[in-house]
Amino acid sequence: MKKIFSILLLASAILLSNCGKEWLDVNKDPNNPETASAELVFPAGVISIGSQVGGYYALVGGFWSQYFSQSNAANQYKELDKYNPTSSDFNGQWREMYAGGLSDLQYVISDAETNENWTYYLMGTVMQAYGFTIMVDFYDKVPYFDAFQGDSESNFNPTYDEGSVIYADLIKRIDFALAKEETELTDAQKNSDIVFGGEYDRWVEFANTLKLKMYLRMAYSDAATAQAGVEGLYSADVVFLGQDAVLDIFVDATGQRNPLYDSNVENLNVATNLRVSTTIFRYYEANSDPRMATVVGSNANPMPQGGFNIPSTVLDPITVCVYNQSPTSPVYFISEVESDLLQAEAIARGWGTGDDEGFYNSAVSSDFLRKGFDAEAYIGAGNVYEYPSTGTLEEKMEAITMAKWAAFAGTSQTLEAFFETNRNGYPVVGTEVAWVSGAYNTVYVPGTFMYSIEGTTGGAFPKRMIYPQDEINLNTNVPAQTSITAKVWWDKK
Repeated sequence: MKKIFSILLLASAILLSNCGKEWLDVNKDPNNPETASAELVFPAGVISIGSQVGGYYALVGGFWSQYFSQSNAANQYKELDKYNPTSSDFNGQWREMYAGGLSDLQYVISDAETNENWTYYLMGTVMQAYGFTIMVDFYDKVPYFDAFQGDSESNFNPTYDEGSVIYADLIKRIDFALAKEETELTDAQKNSDIVFGGEYDRWVEFANTLKLKMYLRMAYSDAATAQAGVEGLYSADVVFLGQDAVLDIFVDATGQRNPLYDSNVENLNVATNLRVSTTIFRYYEANSDPRMATVVGSNANPMPQGGFNIPSTVLDPITVCVYNQSPTSPVYFISEVESDLLQAEAIARGWGTGDDEGFYNSAVSSDFLRKGFDAEAYIGAGNVYEYPSTGTLEEKMEAITMAKWAAFAGTSQTLEAFFETNRNGYPVVGTEVAWVSGAYNTVYVPGTFMYSIEGTTGGAFPKRMIYPQDEINLNTNVPAQTSITAKVWWDKK
């Protein structure tokens, strides 16, 4: 639900995040945090996390989930499109997550505990846990237990912890926060909650849904823990999100636009770098899916993945679809669509109770609806997105994962699509490429991944991000650099 916030609230976020006049310029440390209250620092932390997850990290997710490809009339993102990012490419993003959002939220947690404001304690804990899952899923091992140690020596050389260990501790911390009694918030405190407007029950649902996602993410790496965790949630009869956990504050004004739009369109002053990938285009096209209109900004032809060196005399960039972006698009942390599909998977695995087909259909319908369409003719018996209710678990997992992939296109959840593609193996890698001998391949199977035409990894697809150079230079405990094709801890299928 879209929320309207006062200019005073945004001003508070500006002052506390040391942003100057543009509140999306979030490269900062909290300004005198010892004198700030949790409710003033909290929005700065949320905006900081959202600016990265919905900004440059979403750019990576979009390329590697094959939603968009680099234009053959520009050069900005060639290295991402050919699977060749350097260790210097993401210094700012790593720094902002740690020195900005995660650190801000640690202050919120500490201040809330001191003042026994258990509502803000839960809010800070859940948002920080969400941020840490992004870092773990993207980088595998990251600093956790030694992070935020003030002026101690370990703060400058924090050790790196295993992703599975971090997940386990995050769940414990969430459970500890959930066990506390709700603290009644003042109107000012409610207004500073730029996610749910101070609605405590929604934060409980966010916490439950985040735990469900974390357990399901380890379904192939630690099935026993995953199953026990999910069954525990259902036996406790918890409530999961029935609405979006979303940062929906963006307006079409300088420094206040959607972070991906702000960096890719506004700052570069180029609106046509990103072109719609053949992979998602052909999938929508084959299924006559009206959601095509939400990703296609203009023109009629898609761009083969990694096709940025195709001569313009062969593929005229004027005819190639520009990937649609809006300055006011929200940044989703967990969407209602994702929540429904997580519940569908839990039930399909036999770990949860309920109607997996019902949650699947609800998710597809919700995604169509939020994009302005009706899904009635696409779900149910005999239709293109029919759920295999009598099928095998693997057939159900394919349907659920493909539903996520199709739904997250055109949203900020491109990184989530990348994670789920790696975890579950869908879309599958095709035996036919989408472009061959200077033309679109007529036997390419829509909705199958193709290796980037200019790929540099010998046919292997990206699985993670490499560590940033600044961290390598400054922290003696950084693990040995690895390849983007090395799997993270939960990627065991």
